[in-house]
Amino acid sequence: MTLVITRLFEDETTARKAFGALRDKKLPPRDMRIVQAQEGESAEALEKRLGSMDVVADAVGKYAKKLAAGGKAVLVVNATSKPLGAARITRETLAKFTSVDIGVDDEENYVPDRPTQAASILDRHPHILFSRLDYTRLREAGPISRGLGPKLLMKQRPRTSAIHGGAFMSKKIWPMPLLKEKKSANSAMRGGRYMSKAFWPMPLLSRKERSLSVIRGGALPMTRGLGLDAVIRR
Repeated sequence: MTLVITRLFEDETTARKAFGALRDKKLPPRDMRIVQAQEGESAEALEKRLGSMDVVADAVGKYAKKLAAGGKAVLVVNATSKPLGAARITRETLAKFTSVDIGVDDEENYVPDRPTQAASILDRHPHILFSRLDYTRLREAGPISRGLGPKLLMKQRPRTSAIHGGAFMSKKIWPMPLLKEKKSANSAMRGGRYMSKAFWPMPLLSRKERSLSVIRGGALPMTRGLGLDAVIRR
């Protein structure tokens, strides 16, 4: 349940001061509002507006007449469970300000809780992570990190080592590098030589284009003897 607590003040300045005092006591600003008569607004219209805010029925008509006369302001507070003891805090805080007696027994009214919508869950919990928050950004739609101040994500260059400066653990126990960046070699022998050169002077591997015949010019023995193609490519 929500307890709607209202007070009538002589002027808007006093109502603003009471509003600020409640905000300093951690009451959510969105649960409080100051009602004044708009230009040309009648007492009947004010009654409807106050009634839609769940103001206690006995006080609605009297509030509306006082507001329609001009100058005065009504502070409407929805005391919920946040912060703990919100109703007591509201009563004690408002008692420090001079309000207008309208002659009703009670200026409080219990109503069922209504669903609320907010752009951020931080509206009611401003001290998450115990950091100073930017309230203006919290009221705007966007990532929660915008209201926390420091960036949660940082653009960093890829690292090759977990040690600061890019050092390797191997350097702590072995002075020489364990990994080297070398070009790939096609031989295990120094200089790229082949073992075949030790017993055969001519190269065993050639990078020439493959041929279908060992005869110079690529001719086939059967083809030369018969005068016909022995191999047909289809």
